[in-house]
Amino acid sequence: MDWYIEQVFAARTWKLRKEVFSPGGKLGEVMLDGDFEATHFAAYDGNDVVGVLSLISFGDNYMIHFLAVAPHLRMKGIGTALLGYARRFIRTFNGKVILAEALLDQQHFWKKNGFVAGKQNDTTVTYSLALK
Repeated sequence: MDWYIEQVFAARTWKLRKEVFSPGGKLGEVMLDGDFEATHFAAYDGNDVVGVLSLISFGDNYMIHFLAVAPHLRMKGIGTALLGYARRFIRTFNGKVILAEALLDQQHFWKKNGFVAGKQNDTTVTYSLALK
């Protein structure tokens, strides 16, 4: 696969967000308050968006609000590449910590990418990664 990543406007991420997080729902269910102030990255295969990552900053901390990869292209390194791109972006602005909340069954992905598990409830875990 010949894919690449770039920073994009919020609207460019919505279609894939909806397909992954709310396939039977409405677009508004995957739009964030503050979407237009957030930072978004898209992984492309040709002209198709196949992965997205959306960040909101809180001072020198950043929260990943959406990380999605097209279901038919998972396990090909796209999510890890998006995280790497986001890390480099955050370091440019002297960011200190990246946070993410993810489902329990996604622990392997986050730990493999250097995140540490924190607060957990019945369905989700909060992960953090301190940047050096």
